Amino acid sequence: MLRLILLSTLLISFSATSEETISRWMADYFERIHKHIANENYEKAEAELVLGNTNYFRNGRTYEAALLYQLYGQFFAVQSQYTNAIPWFEKALASDQMPRIGEQEVRFQLAQTYFMVGKYENVIPLLEDFIEVGEKYKFPISARVNLLMAYSHGRLDQYEPSYHHIKIANKKSDKPQIDWIEYAFSLAMKLQLLDDAEDLGTRLLYLEPNKKKYWNQVSALYFAKDFEIDSLSALELAYENKTLNKEEDYLLLAKYYLYQKSPLKSVLVLNDGINKNIIKENEDNLKLLSSSYFYSRDLKNGIKVLVNAEKISKDPELSFRLGTYAFDNEDYNLAISSFNIAQKRGWNDIPGRIELIKGISYFELGQSDKAKENLIEATNYKNTKDTAEGWLSYIKQFES
Repeated sequence: MLRLILLSTLLISFSATSEETISRWMADYFERIHKHIANENYEKAEAELVLGNTNYFRNGRTYEAALLYQLYGQFFAVQSQYTNAIPWFEKALASDQMPRIGEQEVRFQLAQTYFMVGKYENVIPLLEDFIEVGEKYKFPISARVNLLMAYSHGRLDQYEPSYHHIKIANKKSDKPQIDWIEYAFSLAMKLQLLDDAEDLGTRLLYLEPNKKKYWNQVSALYFAKDFEIDSLSALELAYENKTLNKEEDYLLLAKYYLYQKSPLKSVLVLNDGINKNIIKENEDNLKLLSSSYFYSRDLKNGIKVLVNAEKISKDPELSFRLGTYAFDNEDYNLAISSFNIAQKRGWNDIPGRIELIKGISYFELGQSDKAKENLIEATNYKNTKDTAEGWLSYIKQFES
């Protein structure tokens, strides 16, 4: 996956707005090398690079020289020769001749290359600089940056900062990334953030209801969340004999059924308790019921219960989560409605995120004007700028 990222950054290296200019001859020279690398004609690319390094840029302190060093690093990186790529990226960054946006690109490429050779301790300060510069000058900070930070901290057993960054990466992503959500779930379990783990486990089962390993993870979670249970079999017997009459017992039995991987029984117990006015229809209980529906692969009723929970809740996170589920389920009208409610209630964890997903939703509904309106708004925020611009470009091509 990282090699593909490096290839993509290679192809856009000269598309960024630059504070510097190069001659037409130099632009043609660099473009020629780019084409050789893109066509995997590495012998011709290397010959051109050697010629430039030995004849054209001997003083090594010009903008053109810095571009050559960066291109040399990319030449090795796309061939998975990461150890050879590192000194060239380092040299490009140390030249102090690149514009800020160009330095940002090199920082990210160098961070990726450090990661590939296992130098995680070098990745983190480099990306911290990337984020600091991005925030200061309002440059885009894509989900990939936070993802690389999360993985690097994780490799060093630094689980709290790793979890911080994977959460941000997941919230920035315009489409659900199963691997990222899985990683967040594993970290939440390590950190004993069981409420977070429950939400993440529910999302995984919602997205991939047939995966057995998710069932094992989530059922273990429900067991871990409760204190010692003396006699679950007695609760089952009491329920079957219609003598169960306490809300906490109903809820405990419903969670036990989830632990036993019997979500339909959990749904039955919860609905029965609600119908008998034993279980309150509060936010937590409705979330448990919706999870039970999701685990039983009944997405329609699961979302329906969350809609009811949203009506009695003031939590912007619940509305945002409902919007996310609706978007995943291609119910774009509900997604837009819930995201609007989340905005009104103050959700702003990732500025521009809601505008981005609303823009995509409007596009999927065939409402291009509203799509562009929201996507243009999303370009005003550093965390969603590049993704929103990508969608705007796609819509422009789609309409032409």
